[in-house]
Amino acid sequence: LYTAVCRAVVVSRGREGLKNVWGKPNDRYHTVEGPCVDRIFNASVVGAAAGTFYGSLAAAWYPDAITSDKRFGGFEGRTDVRALTRMITRPAFLFSAAAAAFAGTECLAESVRGKKDSFNSAIGGFAAGCVIGATTKRFDIMTSTGIGLGIFLFSLDYSGAATENKPLELHHKMYGMLPEKHVESDELRELKEKYPKFEHL
Repeated sequence: LYTAVCRAVVVSRGREGLKNVWGKPNDRYHTVEGPCVDRIFNASVVGAAAGTFYGSLAAAWYPDAITSDKRFGGFEGRTDVRALTRMITRPAFLFSAAAAAFAGTECLAESVRGKKDSFNSAIGGFAAGCVIGATTKRFDIMTSTGIGLGIFLFSLDYSGAATENKPLELHHKMYGMLPEKHVESDELRELKEKYPKFEHL
């Protein structure tokens, strides 16, 4: 709904608006479309980047030195490179796997059902939740996580990505253009006529 309203405003004003690097309209919400392979690859890369960022923050905020258990001991108080790498790559792999599971399952559901609606997001969310819950090695937690994430993503897709209730005003703030020559309002003009010594303010 937000994107449709913004495009209607842009068309009604007779200009294309701002462009991004790829020459497309600079909308904040972007839906990845195309073959399932492209969707899975895009989701995997974004998930891996998010997981790497999370793992880096977790490693930076870890109070003690990050070390791995060694058979013949090691340096106390010094961070082990292998342990640090493992601490960062684990969430990167988990985030990437969950995102790929969501994108692949959603695309598969869309192809099988022949529809593009919120139920595909629910099915993809269930698959992603199962991947996340599988880390606990408990079937009940895996199932409940899948159901919960599926309901959440269904609600998110059904309600839309926009969180503001005045999309026209927000679009004007983001993409609105000031006139080349400033035009004063009638109220301001009347005030300047009433108080001539402040007309240059």
